[in-house]
Amino acid sequence: MKLTKTAIKDALPKGKRYKIQDQTLPGFFLQVEPSGRKTFYVRYRTPENVQRDYKIGTPQKLTPDQARAIAREVLGLVAQGKDPGADRKAKRTAPTLKDLAARYMAEHGSKKKSGHNDEILWRRHLLPTMGLTRVALLSREQVRRFHTNYPSPNTANRAIEVLSKAMDLAKEWGWTNGENPCVGVKAFPEKKRKRYLSSEELERLRVVLDNWTEREPESVRWRFAQMIRLLLLTGARMGNIMQGRWEWVSWNQRTLTVPADEHKTGGKTGEELIIHLSDDAVRILRDLKGHSTKSPWIIPGMDPAKALTRQTKMWTALLDDAEIGLHPVWGLLRIHDLRHSFASFALSNGLSLGIVGQLLGHQSTQTTTRYAHLMSDAAQQAVDQIGQAVRL
Repeated sequence: MKLTKTAIKDALPKGKRYKIQDQTLPGFFLQVEPSGRKTFYVRYRTPENVQRDYKIGTPQKLTPDQARAIAREVLGLVAQGKDPGADRKAKRTAPTLKDLAARYMAEHGSKKKSGHNDEILWRRHLLPTMGLTRVALLSREQVRRFHTNYPSPNTANRAIEVLSKAMDLAKEWGWTNGENPCVGVKAFPEKKRKRYLSSEELERLRVVLDNWTEREPESVRWRFAQMIRLLLLTGARMGNIMQGRWEWVSWNQRTLTVPADEHKTGGKTGEELIIHLSDDAVRILRDLKGHSTKSPWIIPGMDPAKALTRQTKMWTALLDDAEIGLHPVWGLLRIHDLRHSFASFALSNGLSLGIVGQLLGHQSTQTTTRYAHLMSDAAQQAVDQIGQAVRL
């Protein structure tokens, strides 16, 4: 019979499932369950001659004419050599951003020095908003909406950078064929941090470091204090010192050579990172070596066989003891800001941007230009000193 509203209403359940074929469109039928549930289907054969029943919907949501129109669309796709049922299943089982995050971290993020930060960006920021979105269906508008509405501009920028790299990888893995939806999403302008230790803060920090190394010799806190001193004296990144090994130290050349696969830019350049050591830095390293208990690590943790890893509480305690509080603009001093402070001290003492960049291990002079304003500060201090000497 022709499937009409009346025919469907009169189709009563029986002891077993049965079908009512529509006489106007071959393959289109209504299936009636013993429970009384009724569903529209269309039957077709795939290019491989496999018979499929494509579920269209129920009479509660679709009229017979609407269901019949959908059935015609499905049959039209079949006539073009497609398999609508297989395509639908593929979309339903296609990987989501949650799947992408897992594979990204396993094959890419876990190999990065900043992999922990990537994991946080996925878990705290990207996945709560877009985790269930199919990778192939992620749109530029969806990415732009996430980026625009996120309360922290810097975090939003970092999240989009990670997502963009993940979408490039997804294309390599065959998870999507479209253009990267992150392309064209304009990053927020970022204000570079300018948090440096003032001379007063440095003096208070020096006193506290002396107290820590005098009162608690050979403790983890003692080793942590020595690490902070090395960071101030070398401008090195924390990971290069905290994860440093004694085999990297050249006492004769007064250098600490970080292998290419152990520092931030080594994966791109393939070059080792040379950290130059002053007399004071060498003295501190010799103190650490004398208390290393044969550990391979420059800064061992509680277990000498492992490097120090947990440092947040000790850093907070150090700042409290030194009375270094929140800056009105830049907030709390971070350990990484000691690297900035090193650059500040160097430029204030007349070193050029090029030399500072070399000491910091920058691969690009553009990276070092973030400290250019400090040269102006040093010049201002110089003219002030001249003014005091001239006294006009």
